[in-house]
Amino acid sequence: LRTNALEGVDAKNSMTIVAGAGNVTTTNVQEGIAKAWVNITGTSTTVAKDSFNVSGLTDTATGRTQVAINNNMNNDDFAVGASSRSDGCVDNSDQKTTGNFELMSINNGGSAEDSATKSGIVHGDLA
Repeated sequence: LRTNALEGVDAKNSMTIVAGAGNVTTTNVQEGIAKAWVNITGTSTTVAKDSFNVSGLTDTATGRTQVAINNNMNNDDFAVGASSRSDGCVDNSDQKTTGNFELMSINNGGSAEDSATKSGIVHGDLA
């Protein structure tokens, strides 16, 4: 099958997916897929090892990386999941706009620290 567009029969944004062994589930295509993701190395320099819908990175401070989204989100209420090799990694929500988000890796004491690897994934509505 080769196509530039898919449309659900019952609802334009929903598709039924057969997941092997007869398991069937329906997902909202617009809401249910990642809109952007990035895997970053960031100890001495900040570099994307791999990404989707990300146009750039900015090292804003120790442990903090601003991620520019190539195709903007509809609003700044989108969800960001984050992880790192440090003790923790969070979406720094007060630094989020429709066109970017900031990942912050932190240690057990709650202080920002650079991390060898951190990742972020975005879910929500594209503009």
